Formats: sequence, structure tokens, C-alpha cells
Amino acid sequence: MPHFDLEIPHTLELPDVRTRLDKARGKLETDYGATCTWQGQDKLLVARPGLKATVSIQPTMLHVDVELGLLLSALLGGIRSGITKQLTELLTSSPA
Repeated sequence: MPHFDLEIPHTLELPDVRTRLDKARGKLETDYGATCTWQGQDKLLVARPGLKATVSIQPTMLHVDVELGLLLSALLGGIRSGITKQLTELLTSSPA
């Protein structure tokens, strides 16, 4: 199975990062049919058919570990750039 890691820098306090990720959960669950589960205070597990991801909150970055199923492997580049773009926007936008 294809696998990739991403590191998305941020300058936010850790509780603010978690709050922003919590707000993004709804979109992931509604738009992509994902199941999102917190494991402790600093790790979000995201799963949907063909994709498993672990988002770890670290003091200066998010570390994202993604594993794709065979059918999504052809879309690896687009998935990687989409995740990078969405998380960068999430972490740099003004709070709503």
C-alpha cells in the first residue's frame, strides 16, 4: 500500500490546533465519509475506505502519516497536495 508523510508547520498554541482540527472533522465526515477519532489530546485518526491517516499535533508542526489503498494510489499526488493545502489553510487562517 502506498504511504507518505507530511509535515505542516504552524505557530499556534496546541489547544488552538486541536480546536481547528475539531472544526475540520465535520467536513471530513460529511464530504468524504471519513471516521475521525481522537486518540489522546494530540493524535487524530482519520479512516475511510481506501485511506488511513494519523494526524499528530506537535509544538511547531502537524505530522501527517497517510496510507492509501490500491484504488487511491493512482491519485497519490493529488491527495498529498490537497491535504497539504487544506491543512496549511486551516492552520494559517484567522479563527472563525
